[in-house]
Amino acid sequence: MIMEKERAIQCVPVELMERLRDLAARLWESKSPASVHLTAILEEFEPDVKSLGQLVKEYDEDYAERLQAGQSKYEQKEGGLKTEIEGLKTRLAKSETARAEALKRLEEFRAVLSDRETLLAEMKMRTAEQEGELNSKYVSRMQELYEKVSKKEMDLLLRWEDKNRAQEARAQEFESERAARERQLKLREKALEEEFNARKSELIRTFDRIREGLEAREKALAAREAQQPAKGGGI
Repeated sequence: MIMEKERAIQCVPVELMERLRDLAARLWESKSPASVHLTAILEEFEPDVKSLGQLVKEYDEDYAERLQAGQSKYEQKEGGLKTEIEGLKTRLAKSETARAEALKRLEEFRAVLSDRETLLAEMKMRTAEQEGELNSKYVSRMQELYEKVSKKEMDLLLRWEDKNRAQEARAQEFESERAARERQLKLREKALEEEFNARKSELIRTFDRIREGLEAREKALAAREAQQPAKGGGI
């Protein structure tokens, strides 16, 4: 199916259409060929020709429909916005309440902080005073201890020197005694060695005498034994 080409619609005055119809009728009565052509044109374009009242009415109806649709959308949107605004108001009220409580607590914290700062300043002042007193006492005490320690160290040093001198004297005395005993031991060792050598020589001489005596006895015994067989043969 071939669709007809859509024509542009333009508002035409009603009087113009009526005058064109009257003209077509007069031309028809006068047997003019133009009446046929004019009548054909009017019949062709009559469905598309609309009066200003019809256009306004259509525009009013379309505008009313669009206005109704827009009004509904607006009312829906307005209702949603009102609900959202009420929620925001509720949240804002809660936020204001929370903010008021927070400000109240902040003021309380500030008051407590101010009290703590005042107390801290007083404590710092007392601490500074106490530190000054402690420093003075510390310096005095350290001076006293230093003097005591110095005196004690001096006493210990003197006692150590006396003890060291006594130990050195005892060491020298011990060394002298050791040297004397060593000399005595050497002399005694020498005397014992000489006595040992003398006794050794005496023992050697005694052994030689005994050996010589034994040898003499053996010789005499041998001679006596040699003489005994000769005497027996004579009997």
